[in-house]
Parts: sequence; C-alpha cells; structure tokens
Amino acid sequence: MRRFDFGSNWEAFSEQRIDTQRVAVAVQSLKSLLQRDALNGMSFLDVGCGSGLFSIAAYRLGASHVTGIDINPRCIEVSERNRDRLAPGAPITFKSASALSPESLEGLGVFQLVYAWGSLHHTGAMWEAIRNVAAHVSPRGMLVLAIYNKHITSPVWKAIKWLYNHLPRFAQRLMIVLFAGIIYAAKFIVTRHNPLKKERGMDFWYDVIDWVGGYPYEYATLEELEKFISAQGFLLHRRVMAQVPTGCNEFVFQRVIQQIKVL
Repeated sequence: MRRFDFGSNWEAFSEQRIDTQRVAVAVQSLKSLLQRDALNGMSFLDVGCGSGLFSIAAYRLGASHVTGIDINPRCIEVSERNRDRLAPGAPITFKSASALSPESLEGLGVFQLVYAWGSLHHTGAMWEAIRNVAAHVSPRGMLVLAIYNKHITSPVWKAIKWLYNHLPRFAQRLMIVLFAGIIYAAKFIVTRHNPLKKERGMDFWYDVIDWVGGYPYEYATLEELEKFISAQGFLLHRRVMAQVPTGCNEFVFQRVIQQIKVL
C-alpha cells in the first residue's frame, strides 16, 4: 500500500509556519476542546504527533509528562526540532511507535489524557488502532479523538487520495493547486468564514496537501464511533461536530471505573 508522506508535509509546515503564535493558538484550541484551563500535573500521550505542536501545547498547559509517538521517522525528527526551538528543556519525549502495534505501545504505560486528533483514520486499520490506543488511558482518564465524518462523498475522496499517491510528483502538485481552489470555495460556502483563518494553529495550504494526499483514509459516523468507544469502557464527555460534511468530528471520552461486585 502506498502511503502519504505526512513527515514531509509536517516538516515543510514547521519550517514555514510554526512559531510561538501558532503554539498559543494550539494551546487555546486544547483549552476549548477540553473545556479546562490547565492540564496541571497530568500525563499526556500525543498519538500521531506530526510536528509536535500539540505536545508542546500540552506542556504549556501544565502537563507534567508528555510523550509524542509517530510511525514516521521524519515526524519524530521534526517534533524534536520544534521542541528544542519552542520549548527548550521541556520534559517532552518523542518516540517511534505504531497504534497498530501493541508491542511498540507496551512500554509507554497509561496516561491521564490520550490525544489522537486526526491520526488514527490514516493507519489503514482505524478500529484496531482506536482499541489499542484506548487501552493506554488511565482510570478516569480522557481519550480525545478526531475522526473523519462518514458522508456520501467519502468513497470518492478515498479514490482521490489513492490516485494522488500513485501519481508522479508534478501531477500531485497540479492536484493540490486544483483542489485548493475547490476546497476554499466549498468551505466558504458551507461555513461563511474565511478558510485561510485556521483553528488549532494549522495552515490552509498544508491542510489541503494533507487532505488531498492523506492515505490510508477511513471514516465513521457519530453513532459508530460512540458505540465502539462505549464498548471499550468509556462515556462520552463532549462532542464537536465537523464544520463541513467530510471534516473531523471531535470527541472527548472519559474512562469509566467499573465497580467490582463482592460475592
């Protein structure tokens, strides 16, 4: 299976865009999603850390122990560079590990907050990845997920992403330019907001590259996600629906402590 090189895109994004202001925006987005002002003393696992932006944001919010994991070696390198530049000396560790490999996750332990925003639907086995990652949430801990919404156009987008990853580089560039215009217009029509004004510290251009090229690609309905996570021992704490039909639905779950019956 040909996969999109997320590492190259995150490296270019980091070199061209990431600065203290974007870290501050990422911090605010975490506070907004979690509806809390701090993560004081909490342990934080960033699954599919990409550029390391949200590992740094978690540290800025007071997380005492931050670990970022990714399967792409370049993402690990980029994340370490961003940490050293934007949070020198911070207790943030980046490791190579896969959500599809319980063995590689085994030594990580459990975390009070496991954050997998927009990563597990790119593994090629999304449900297995979610199950493996959920196992590393501590008792009463939180699991944050962002997963692409299932829509009638989702299979079409899956074919587009597959095609992108089988084209030569010059054709890929043409696709990005073409779809940048289409995505800009579609987002403006649906949201009535300027698509260039990005949340979470992201960037429109690099998001387009990620969106058009991001393969493997999976998706789920709200009901499918909530039913599956509930079966893993979690309760839904908060849900934020996607702004556009094929965007990411965001979920905050909390692990339930089951009482042991004494016979």
